[in-house]
Amino acid sequence: MTTPAQHDRDQAETRVGRLKQDLRDGLTTPPADVEAMDELVATAHRLLDAELAFDEAKHRLANAELESRHAATQRAVVYFAAPPVLVPLVAAALVLFDVLEPVWLLALVPLFAAGLWIGFGPVRRVGDVIRERTRAAWAGSVTAVLLVAALVPWPGAVVCTILTALGVAATAGLLWRESRIP
Repeated sequence: MTTPAQHDRDQAETRVGRLKQDLRDGLTTPPADVEAMDELVATAHRLLDAELAFDEAKHRLANAELESRHAATQRAVVYFAAPPVLVPLVAAALVLFDVLEPVWLLALVPLFAAGLWIGFGPVRRVGDVIRERTRAAWAGSVTAVLLVAALVPWPGAVVCTILTALGVAATAGLLWRESRIP
């Protein structure tokens, strides 16, 4: 099923192709009189107008596809923002009740802030911004899972703690890169 923007683009492309063929057919033999030449010139003008309409239709289609990606990203990042917000929130409560050491706040606070930005920060309608926000959302969610694994006492907790620190830095870095995109 095609969208209206795809349909408009296809129609404009068909019209351009038909006018090009008409112009080629008219130029196969030299025009015999002034009326034939005027008809070729009129066809050339219609072709230029059709090519402009085709370019506009392609631009509208690109905007429609970008808008679709934008809407999907805005919905998805809200779900992906839950782990980087909730896990640090629960872990901060554990710090408050002296279950965890306060040094954990060095990872919890940036991850919590990144999760809030991922979920509630505005997403601009630029392809690179959408891509970076999606990457940051994935990185934040994976980092939240690593944080849970780091908080559970088991032999791999040290490795998960290091990976959590790297994940917090990667999430913050991706959000910083997103903010730098014009």
